[in-house]
Amino acid sequence: MNPRLVLYVLLLVVAAAAAVLSFAALRDLALLCGFSRNLGWLLPVVVDAGAAAGSRVWLGGREAGPARRFARALALGLLTLSVAANALGHGLAAYRLAPPWWVVVVVSAIPPAVLGAVVHLAVLVGRPEPAPAPSVTAEDEDEARLDAEMFDEDGLSRFWADAPPAGPSGRDRAALLIEAGVGRRRLARELGMSEYEARQLLEQSRQQPTGPEEEGGSHDRHVR
Repeated sequence: MNPRLVLYVLLLVVAAAAAVLSFAALRDLALLCGFSRNLGWLLPVVVDAGAAAGSRVWLGGREAGPARRFARALALGLLTLSVAANALGHGLAAYRLAPPWWVVVVVSAIPPAVLGAVVHLAVLVGRPEPAPAPSVTAEDEDEARLDAEMFDEDGLSRFWADAPPAGPSGRDRAALLIEAGVGRRRLARELGMSEYEARQLLEQSRQQPTGPEEEGGSHDRHVR
């Protein structure tokens, strides 16, 4: 026989026996604390269902971090409460003792407390997962550094007062901005275009030839 199948069968047997014994102990404790016989069985249902809901979200691995953390606390808390309530119920029944008043208060508070916790868990599960923060590339850091050096807090150039008057050169504004070393984001804002178009302009400017002939030609034109 398959060892895994044997393990699952034994697990099912243990789970069924433990569930029945825990159910009976919690029901008897509810009866000792004043619950009617028609409603006493609901106490173990509340505890076991709340623990199952918490375990499902905690071990499912598909929910956001806050929901899983709260589900883990809920599942472990209710499992601990179930163990303690089972021990207390058997102790009171074995020695034929009446539960003290504080035990009655605690047991009576379990159903509304578990209801509030499960509703809170459902709210956490229903919240959308926060979007990850955008990654900062080296290009973004260089652009931010250049912006801090070239522009003040109002977005104006720090060198405006010392800038020479513009001459009748044939270069357009995009070439001037690219020559100044602005990044794609700043270029897109200045020219009113998308960042993709700004990136294309930057790539085209990098691919333009800057060989000796062009430098010599520009020098000759400057001499004339």
